[in-house]
Amino acid sequence: MNITEEGKQVHITWRSDDEKDVERAEEFFAKFAKQFWIAAKKDSGYRRVLEFKPEYGELWFFPLVEGG
Repeated sequence: MNITEEGKQVHITWRSDDEKDVERAEEFFAKFAKQFWIAAKKDSGYRRVLEFKPEYGELWFFPLVEGG
């Protein structure tokens, strides 16, 4: 699994055919979801993801914005 930070965004990639890689990515997803980060898959734009699926192979995480 690879983790890249781009500003406040976090991008993770993993190999869907590697059981350990998938397990690490799923743990990362669960950890960030508990911290209220927004997970998204990037196609032509970003699409919010509410559950982890190994076949995605990559996800983007965005922090919630504080303030109002």
